[in-house]
Amino acid sequence: MKRRKFIKSMGALGATLAAPSVFNNSAFIKRASAAGIIQDANFVAPAVLPQVINIFLYGGPSELSANLTNITDINANSQNPYDAVRGDILMNMDVADATAPGQITPNGFWKDAGGLAMEDMLATSDLSIYRTINRRKDNTRAHRNSILSSQKSNLDIEMSGGVGTTLASVLFANKAQLDGSTLLNGRQLEEMVLPFVSFEGESSGFAVDSSASSVNLPLQMRGISLDTNFDNPYARSSGIGNDAAIEALVDKIAPATNSRFQKVADGFTNRKNLQSRITGLRTNNDDPTLLPVVPGTDPDSADDGAGTNRLVYPNNNRYSSRVKAAVTLAMQNPDTLYITVGGGLGGWDDHDNSIDRYETRMTQLMTVLRVAAKHIRLGSRNDINGNPLATDNIIINVHGDFGRNVNLNGSMGWDHGNNQNLFTIGGSAIRPAGALGKVVGKTERFGDSGQNRQFTRPTTDSYEAEPMSIGSTVYSYFGVQNPEVLTADADMNPAGDSIIDETVAGEPALF
Repeated sequence: MKRRKFIKSMGALGATLAAPSVFNNSAFIKRASAAGIIQDANFVAPAVLPQVINIFLYGGPSELSANLTNITDINANSQNPYDAVRGDILMNMDVADATAPGQITPNGFWKDAGGLAMEDMLATSDLSIYRTINRRKDNTRAHRNSILSSQKSNLDIEMSGGVGTTLASVLFANKAQLDGSTLLNGRQLEEMVLPFVSFEGESSGFAVDSSASSVNLPLQMRGISLDTNFDNPYARSSGIGNDAAIEALVDKIAPATNSRFQKVADGFTNRKNLQSRITGLRTNNDDPTLLPVVPGTDPDSADDGAGTNRLVYPNNNRYSSRVKAAVTLAMQNPDTLYITVGGGLGGWDDHDNSIDRYETRMTQLMTVLRVAAKHIRLGSRNDINGNPLATDNIIINVHGDFGRNVNLNGSMGWDHGNNQNLFTIGGSAIRPAGALGKVVGKTERFGDSGQNRQFTRPTTDSYEAEPMSIGSTVYSYFGVQNPEVLTADADMNPAGDSIIDETVAGEPALF
């Protein structure tokens, strides 16, 4: 949501923040999106409420950073040979000496394209990688279709709502199971603070659907945009230096009108509380002492100035501020359920002269994700009552529009393909046993030798999933027992897409 439009809506937001909506659930269900059939979703409140950070890599990144398992065959059939550009890309790395030649890591990652950070996260069971997120339905390689279907988890890209909006709709339609529950610390669903947040401005992840269901969601259940500096959209600013006078007037008027205009009065109070909450988040985001203590030998540590080694997000890294802000929000505000991160995480449309830039980008991204994984696993936080709260409900998903061809084209880059990776981090309290610490999916090269259309595809004995299965899996984390119905479309995808099977065994290491 653009800032001007967002600020304009704050008056309406204030009026809805305090009290439960008079929204009619039955009417809501009947008006549910034709693409996401809310009324058919079988919802059972989960034992633990998840928090999901969805990081979207606009442009569609190559799969090769996490999958060099076919590189010898790819090199032999590529328009331009890889080893002429990157002489050691066909060689296994020396595990004892990371500076020695050789780019293929023990699990088949590209060492200088984030592979070492991936190996680290795999070893600590912070990460799993699905190498065969393969688009077969609506086999398009167009950015717009792929972006929208991935972020809406639906092939009806014009009519369906985003994953965040659909999730909000399901929760609100089933608020009777949630209101007053221990999951919400005895509160109402509408009393949650910042449950749905975008760090990329207006996001397809929070697009409304074509029916009235999204439109009639309470404003506090819709996606709200924050920036990485946590500039406060709830701060009251007159622009003429009368902020203190305005606040004094509100404090004077609100009690006097409380009985007649309860929602307005409560809205003023809640707005002030939200302003304080956002200010606190900004302070926490900037405070290095809130990051966990780690050994001085940790590659992601630094002295905090008081002689203590703490986890630190890297400087001069284009992904640090966005990922850190998202993780800080999830850690410091357990009410936040679904966060979208993108925008500055674009630039993956690598059609020409790709290798050097791709290596740099992937290394920066994976280094930040390694820090984020440690932040979640080692960090501490409290619930709204000040009681210690676990962090193993926080999940980070990283994916993009689509994959890319694997041959180096005539411009030494990669054109659009279908097969891509899903990187998924954390959330051990939400996932089934054995879900983390593995690489799933086996691929083979396919295409006529020397031609541009060279790509990988899952082998016949490999596990694979559609990109829309990512959204379906998110719905399942939140308690939807039949999430495929939320990805279904009567014309293009009547059966919908099932969840990713996180119990599938991983592939063995190469060496």
